[in-house]
Amino acid sequence: MTSHHNSIQEEVAEAQSMFPAVNVPTSTPSFLIATYQRTPYTRIKMTMTFPDGYPTHPLIVNIDQDAVVPPGLKKKLEKELNIVATEQPTQQVRAVWERLVSFVDTNLFVPCWKELRQCVEMVQKSDTTPATTKLTANKSKQKQSTITLYESKGKIKLSLHNEEYYINVNITIDPAYPDFSAATGGKSCLVELKSTNFPKPITDMMMTQAQDIVRRMQEGLSADKAMNLSNPVKVPKNFHLNIDEMKEKYKARLTKDTISDIKHDTEALKKVTDLRNKEASSVKAPGDNGYVDYKALAKERKDARRAIQKLSDEEKAADQQLEEKELAWKLEEQKRNAGYYDVYIPTGGTITPQPSLYVLVTFLVQKVKGLVVETCPCCNKRVLPICPDELKSIYDTSSSSKTDKSAKEMRKMKPYRTYCGHWYHKSCLNTLLTEPPFGIECPDANCGRRVFHPEWPGDVKQLEREWAAKQARLREIEDAMCFL
Repeated sequence: MTSHHNSIQEEVAEAQSMFPAVNVPTSTPSFLIATYQRTPYTRIKMTMTFPDGYPTHPLIVNIDQDAVVPPGLKKKLEKELNIVATEQPTQQVRAVWERLVSFVDTNLFVPCWKELRQCVEMVQKSDTTPATTKLTANKSKQKQSTITLYESKGKIKLSLHNEEYYINVNITIDPAYPDFSAATGGKSCLVELKSTNFPKPITDMMMTQAQDIVRRMQEGLSADKAMNLSNPVKVPKNFHLNIDEMKEKYKARLTKDTISDIKHDTEALKKVTDLRNKEASSVKAPGDNGYVDYKALAKERKDARRAIQKLSDEEKAADQQLEEKELAWKLEEQKRNAGYYDVYIPTGGTITPQPSLYVLVTFLVQKVKGLVVETCPCCNKRVLPICPDELKSIYDTSSSSKTDKSAKEMRKMKPYRTYCGHWYHKSCLNTLLTEPPFGIECPDANCGRRVFHPEWPGDVKQLEREWAAKQARLREIEDAMCFL
């Protein structure tokens, strides 16, 4: 028995010399616990049990399930590693470690294994949605969306098809995912557009937002806040989203400190008022003759002015400190509102990068592929034409298209994305924004946010003035026609 135990210890020691990166916190003649990690987010922990009669009876490998190792990866690794142990007559520890290290080092999908499976299922299900047009009803004519994986390169080829539209995208996973390194230019998921028949303005907007979502999530933002803050349509400074946000914006910070500051300011103002009254008053010498001692009057006035100046300097310094504190509060609130304090690493208080692959693929499937069948909230008709060539002609800016009447009519159907995230026809959006009632909410039943686009004024008063001026011109034209 002693020789059997010694042989196991020698085998483990030899395996450790060959794979020093494998950490062995516990090792006994009956079992050992080993951990290997390529990055902090690819840490795999295993338990190797040595049965009686080892190595004739192969060792048993169990993988710990945790945030990095989902059930699917655990099952895959246990199956492969136990097969390796069964096929190896001796030195099974070394063979199992060699296979584990090779798998973790060459498979860049380990930290996003669970997300990857969800992405594959989502892409496959995206082609089984109910047909919305006669064209999509015939599935034999429509190409299917596909997702292809290259484990050693950490690359995903995503091909999305909907009716006659398509977009092909490459996604490269950073070796440090969900964190980032120099390998992908500082992006945990690098998104590259390969080919598409969507117009360039639409693809530029979508790809920019897709990459910005990844950037914000690797900085620690949640998926919802990353999606909202990456919105390519920015609102102007004087644009208020709703009454509740306005109330929140102008809400006073009433605390013990602010109440104390108010009392202090009141007392200071009272002192200044008393000193100024004293400075303005006359000083009479003792006695009944009413003689004015101008020397004493000048001295008291001078003392009062000095006291006012000293008090003013103290109050200025106190106000400056208060302004600095308020500025720090505002910066902290801005960061908190932006979501940068959503998640913390327990030690050090730094921000934890969030997994972004599934969110990224969801955005591409829902917002890019789903755009094909999206309807305008105003007229409830398709935003994009069925034929991609018609959409390209709408975006055509050549001189011949500018003079063509049919092209001008088609440009009225040009799709515009508003701040709320919905797409409108240009003519529908123009009517919605430039005619009463102004400041209207999005007509979509599930939205309720105010509609805004940078090409139209966001100030309600300005829109009212422009509409009133337009109505006045129309009345003048009608009066002139009646006169003639």
